[in-house]
Amino acid sequence: MDFYIVVVVILLAVALVDLVVGVSNDAVNFLNSAIGSKVASFQVILSVASIGILLGSLFSSGMMEIARNGIFNPGFFTFDKLILVFLAVMITDILLLDFFNSLGLPTSTTVSLVFELLGAALVTGLMISFDRGNGLETWKEVINYSSAITIISGIFLSVLLSFIFGSLVQHVARIIFTFKLKKTLKKYGAIFSGLSISFITYFLLIKGVKGSSLVTDEQIKWIMSNTWQIMVVSVVFWSILIQVLMWWKDVNPLKAIVLMGTFSLAMAFAGNDLVNFIGVPVAGLVSYQKWSASGLAANEYTMEILSSKIVTPYWLLLIGGLVMVLTLWFNAKSRKVTQTEVSLGRQEEGDERFKPNIVSRALVGSGLWLGRKMEMIMPKSWSVLLSTRFEKDHSEVAVQDAASFDLIRASINLLVASALIAYGTANKLPLSTTFVTFMVAMGSSFADQAWGRESAVYRVAGVINVIAGWLITAVVALFSSGLLALIMYKTGEAGPLVLAAVAAFLLIRSHVAFNRHEAKVKDDNKLLELKQFNIQLALSESKFNTVKALTIVQLAVAHSIKALMNENPDVLKKSRGELSKLKEQNDKVDTKIIKLVRKMSKGNLATGRLYILVFDKMQDLYQSMQLISDIIFTHVTNHHSAPKRRYSELMNTIEKSAGEFIGHAIQLIEVGKPITAEHEVKYNTLISLLNNSLDNLVMDVQKDEIGNRMGLLQTRLLLEFKDIIECVHDLPQLYQELDALPAEKNINTGL
Repeated sequence: MDFYIVVVVILLAVALVDLVVGVSNDAVNFLNSAIGSKVASFQVILSVASIGILLGSLFSSGMMEIARNGIFNPGFFTFDKLILVFLAVMITDILLLDFFNSLGLPTSTTVSLVFELLGAALVTGLMISFDRGNGLETWKEVINYSSAITIISGIFLSVLLSFIFGSLVQHVARIIFTFKLKKTLKKYGAIFSGLSISFITYFLLIKGVKGSSLVTDEQIKWIMSNTWQIMVVSVVFWSILIQVLMWWKDVNPLKAIVLMGTFSLAMAFAGNDLVNFIGVPVAGLVSYQKWSASGLAANEYTMEILSSKIVTPYWLLLIGGLVMVLTLWFNAKSRKVTQTEVSLGRQEEGDERFKPNIVSRALVGSGLWLGRKMEMIMPKSWSVLLSTRFEKDHSEVAVQDAASFDLIRASINLLVASALIAYGTANKLPLSTTFVTFMVAMGSSFADQAWGRESAVYRVAGVINVIAGWLITAVVALFSSGLLALIMYKTGEAGPLVLAAVAAFLLIRSHVAFNRHEAKVKDDNKLLELKQFNIQLALSESKFNTVKALTIVQLAVAHSIKALMNENPDVLKKSRGELSKLKEQNDKVDTKIIKLVRKMSKGNLATGRLYILVFDKMQDLYQSMQLISDIIFTHVTNHHSAPKRRYSELMNTIEKSAGEFIGHAIQLIEVGKPITAEHEVKYNTLISLLNNSLDNLVMDVQKDEIGNRMGLLQTRLLLEFKDIIECVHDLPQLYQELDALPAEKNINTGL
């Protein structure tokens, strides 16, 4: 089979994969407001978005935008070289987007594709130049660097403006509507809805269908020249209609705004970004067709044809739209990316995905300082008035406690994002849909006081991570695609095929690993997701985690003592590895223990108290083992003296006895038996051994028979081992008390 036919087939196959990973990443742009506000069921939201995607794919301009946007000069390349550029771009794109999807971070598919083209075309162009006997100076003939600079400046512009406008508009909207929507919506709902729907309609006209072959240039020109008239008529019409519906049917107009905004953003996404995903493979297919018809050799046919308009067949656009819809419904990674944005903007406290860093702490600290200064300047009456406008209506919150934010914020997110994107498109400003929608959502959550002092440092850290990911996308895309292009250029026909196979393997492995991880996360959160709290299930999960923790401690004790006796820090790595597992498990329990206690019935104090005490023992075990590990690691790595034979034998005895005692405790917890006399004997024997050893140590210190370092080492180890034994002794007793509590298997908490 012809090598170039194989490459074109690979490009088309990769296009389907790129659609999947692209939609997984960009679904957050049009789903986050609807999902976060719980405007409708998940199936209804996906159905609305699916219709928008299908219509958007049919309204797509069908033009290969990337190939003719000035990133590189196609006429500089011959067919055999340019087809390698396209393949390098697509392989890089699917791997890069899949990586971000696995992390749950939204990034810009347009930026990634543009910089991939930039990197692959630059490297390939320079290789061609070197083969022709030229130098680096020919890069200006290959690349239009001004396009890259424009895109980068567009990133910063869209990030800054979107956050500012999102904050300002949401702040004003919340002052007007407050959180008591039942009252304020009757007063201002109609005019607000009229404005919102008008802006969304304008966005749909400008961004959704502009450039489509189904809409003529004259029609677009008429829309642009009559913008104000269209907006005024639209506002009046929709305001009157909404007011009538509110009087007649008592409808909530905000739901219509959110669903219509979701539809319009989904349609615009498909209409504009679909060709980004399949444009490069289509350009490869067109290039192959033109070259085949030319009768020239592959290394003689130059590609000026790509500088002109290239129309994508509508059957390809429809297939692309269907693939995007299926991805939306069945791909779990798209939901993970959406969850990231929703969690960063949610109104209430909860689990925080991101850890605070020095930048987030500095920004939050500066914000608090500025807020205090503003309070000093602002008249007290103003401050009191504003604070009342932001008071929560707990009766309304209770009804929709499953929502991350209310319909006002969801409407503002869609309204401001639509207005900014439509304005940018009309004025040819390089705004990214991903950047705008994400930063508007962050700005509105900031203005809505969702970033309270309990969560601000985590939310800001999350925003910083996402923005850093956008910038990293450009850099990684540039260098990765350039590297792949270089490998393909130098390895002949074998290189591209091998790289395509490696990419397929990495994608499959990523998919399997992601599904395994998500299944584990779902299993870990199974108890929290129950609407009725099940004590027996909670007890079973707690026992499982405790047994797992005790097994880890058992291994860590053995490895730690072995490392000390043999003066081998490498053995300690096993202990530290086990401790990292214990910390990870404790962190997971830590994030949900208060939620579990809250879900228990209000009168069930004993269960809540015992549940917390078990967790406290787990924390104590980890802290004691971490101290033992750190003490031994410091002693061994600093090459301090090895313990004397008498002390070495003592440590081996303690390690063996402690291991047996922990094993016995595990059996008691697993089987649910009451504490036996044998367990108490083992405990008393171990405690006596540790107490006697401490007495002997005190005598050795007083007789000056032991050095400071060794004395400190032995003291710390004996004390921490004593703490571990006491914790292990208490755990079966706590579970015995839990088992003895009255059986309240299913306690309805109303969640």
